[in-house]
Amino acid sequence: MAKYKYTIQLLELKEIHEIPQVWTEDEFRRLLHFVEYDEVQEIPANELKDMTCLALTDFEVEEAAIKVLEFRLGDRLNKGQRQNLAIELQDDKIWEEYSDLNLHEELFHVSCMLYWAFPKNFKEPDIARLKLSIKSLTPESGKNIVNPTAAFITRILNDGMDQHNLLNRLFDESLAANTFAEAEHIIWQFEAEGSQENSKEQTIVIYTSWNWVEDLKGISEWESTAYADGQLD
Repeated sequence: MAKYKYTIQLLELKEIHEIPQVWTEDEFRRLLHFVEYDEVQEIPANELKDMTCLALTDFEVEEAAIKVLEFRLGDRLNKGQRQNLAIELQDDKIWEEYSDLNLHEELFHVSCMLYWAFPKNFKEPDIARLKLSIKSLTPESGKNIVNPTAAFITRILNDGMDQHNLLNRLFDESLAANTFAEAEHIIWQFEAEGSQENSKEQTIVIYTSWNWVEDLKGISEWESTAYADGQLD
């Protein structure tokens, strides 16, 4: 029997259009300050989103996109990259397609803001929200569901799909290795709903882009021998 073994139930796989608690009241205020909007602190919390959208529409579409990119990503992009993305974001799923995997999640958050402000110019962005029930079948497995990691979760998801899925095609060596650094940028956010010590079952909510999990549609249960980084003998 494998040292690490689990049964997985896919409780939910649905399309969502933003990740909760990313564009917070504080973030809206910070963006308003960034675009030099006046009297930001006077704006009621329930009006912040609308006022931020209104402030962005004072700019041309591409200029607004550049400002949101600069606000969210700072010097992680140079001027030319921001200018190119301001155009590409209007037509492409850049949060899935951009060459730098590290930027995918932030590009999704940028796309959300731009769609809210310019719904005629930007398509509504979409990603996947999954809810998994994971049951450990060996004593060694329990630690991974009490304290899950992105690498462990990515391997769990890969085990639910056939070998032709995109994850396996791009990262087959990392999936089978002792370190999978890219997983941190594949699993954008996750939350374990229970964290009891010695628990044998855990429910995890996961946010990621559709291209990684498209092949899980229609699948409800599978077994996995996933492990966390550093657990290979």
